[in-house]
Amino acid sequence: MSLNIMKSLQFVSVIWLVLIAVSSELCAQGFVQRKQLTKQLTETIDKVRNEKTLTSRTEAAERLATLTRGINPYKVDDTTLGEMVSLLETEEDSVRAWVAASLGHLGLRAKVAAAPKLLKLLPEVDCLQGSLTSAPFIRVALKRMREIPPAPRNCG
Repeated sequence: MSLNIMKSLQFVSVIWLVLIAVSSELCAQGFVQRKQLTKQLTETIDKVRNEKTLTSRTEAAERLATLTRGINPYKVDDTTLGEMVSLLETEEDSVRAWVAASLGHLGLRAKVAAAPKLLKLLPEVDCLQGSLTSAPFIRVALKRMREIPPAPRNCG
């Protein structure tokens, strides 16, 4: 009987060692993925800031929205999130629209940092002329952050 108990304990010990080894590998992979995501986001943020043409900056901002779609929002570190929020300060509405979309993809993760700036921008962009402005992007982003956007402003 004690031989069976010893074999069972050995088996359990082996299982624990395998689980520890596998979990360490998974943690390492998660770290690499997070580091890659941060690098992609940082490079894209730099392009949004520094590309020479409005079209190139808008395309970079759209890429930022693509990168943030469907990711775990908590894989975006605070520094990167702050850099993304700072992109809202641009006067280029097409860039602002895609940046708002990317922040909306982060939902509650971005709420504290982004919602006040989005709410401040909304009255201004509500009155912009054009077939498509950043206003609907901002409203969707705020809703994803569980922030109730104000009614559209009457700019008449």
